[in-house]
Amino acid sequence: MYKKVISASLIAAAVMFSGCGDDNTTCRIDVQKAIDEGRYDSAISDLEGKCADAYTSSDLNMNLAAAYMGKSGYSVSDIINMVIDSNDDGNGAFTSFLTSVDEKKNGNSLPLLTTASKYYAKAIQKGNITESSVLCSAANLKLIDDPRLANACLYIGFNETIKAANTITYLTGDVNTLVNSIDSNSSSTPNDMRASLDALAWVIDPTYTPKSDTTISASDINISGYPFAKVDVSYTGVGTFYRLAKSATRDANNTTVVTDGYCDASGDRSACEGIENDDGSIDLANPAAADCYACPVVMDANNTLGVAQLLVDTLNGGSDAIAAVSGDPDITKSIDDFKEEITGSPDGNVTIQNIIDYLQK
Repeated sequence: MYKKVISASLIAAAVMFSGCGDDNTTCRIDVQKAIDEGRYDSAISDLEGKCADAYTSSDLNMNLAAAYMGKSGYSVSDIINMVIDSNDDGNGAFTSFLTSVDEKKNGNSLPLLTTASKYYAKAIQKGNITESSVLCSAANLKLIDDPRLANACLYIGFNETIKAANTITYLTGDVNTLVNSIDSNSSSTPNDMRASLDALAWVIDPTYTPKSDTTISASDINISGYPFAKVDVSYTGVGTFYRLAKSATRDANNTTVVTDGYCDASGDRSACEGIENDDGSIDLANPAAADCYACPVVMDANNTLGVAQLLVDTLNGGSDAIAAVSGDPDITKSIDDFKEEITGSPDGNVTIQNIIDYLQK
């Protein structure tokens, strides 16, 4: 779906990530070399330390964004290859992209992608306007003729789309089965993905009624001193799955949160080793299971990521930013095809219900 976008933007990418300046100082050369060679920690250390004064504020933030993107597992060259290869296997464009994203994911991908997106936004900040959704809107890009802004918005779009796909991979340990289910339009969604989506639908909608073989319950808990809700999803003949929500109150303001593995109330993961079965269900016969919870993926300042808004914002924001930058009717059609694959409508915004229906085929 994005082949035309990336092919039209390779030159822009090369310019944007080549140092973003005109002075070949030692710092700029060293930082760019570190990014090119995948030494992202070294690049970040220099950018945040001895080399900070070698850049304008915008250039510094742009390079930090590139370094954090690379550290997340998705360097510029990775993005280019994933996009160019998407849909070459004859399957759906988004599911091909999803598979590539899953293969590149590391344990800190989502927090690092989120950090990168913050630096992108800071790099293109205009006065008091810091929201990339505003800066990268079609109206703003027409108003402000700035190739640098357009280039940054393109990569904000890719960052958002990768974040969405990355979030989906946290919802199941069996991405291959999920992809095959979507592409074949079959009913073979992995049980752990089904549990993630049932938990999400249940906490955000007090009228949601699970299927007859499903039992869902929630109770307020604390993990590392912060409030959450333990959500148990049980399927007759299958088992029980642990999920985590912001609270046990079921309403539109609630959401499940992104989790990775299991931990006890103090955040200790080692105490919960061995409680998960191969299919993602919990071994309730293991004594440790009674005191363990799905462990939240924590960002800076102990912030967690809500699944519902994260998926909606990233899927809509990513596709909208790419479409706004391109201005090309063929690229716009590619974006419309992508949205239609999920929503059934080429011009509709992706909703959380669209995502639940799409992933739970």
